[in-house]
Amino acid sequence: MSPNPPPLHGATVRLGRLPAVHDSVVVLLFCGRRPVLVRHRDRAWEFPGGHAEPGEDVEATARREAREEAGAELADLRAVGYYVLPTGHTTVVTCARLAGLSPLTGEHETVEVRAFDVLPPDLSFTDGLYAYLLTELGLPGVP
Repeated sequence: MSPNPPPLHGATVRLGRLPAVHDSVVVLLFCGRRPVLVRHRDRAWEFPGGHAEPGEDVEATARREAREEAGAELADLRAVGYYVLPTGHTTVVTCARLAGLSPLTGEHETVEVRAFDVLPPDLSFTDGLYAYLLTELGLPGVP
């Protein structure tokens, strides 16, 4: 991790390990070297992810959320760390390759799925966390 991380609105990032407990999972999803994001109905662009259901492990949550939000099937899924928001909300960060894509059903909050060359400017979360994670993990997509 960089010696002087950006403010990230108070989030604490820990890469290379997993937390004892977590609330949610985010999937840094890629098609080749292009980040794949979903456009949320009420927000903007974001990586797929969401809350863990009772009894669900990190992998199951990542796969379910990617399928629900992006219609995505995942390959090479791996957990790479986590972040904790000032509220205590803990999210496990995973990376995966897009193995397949099904049409969206309209049952969830996603209205579009798209691969980008770099992260779009209109992200749901403006804390710089996505760019920070991609940079620290050596992943493509940072503007």
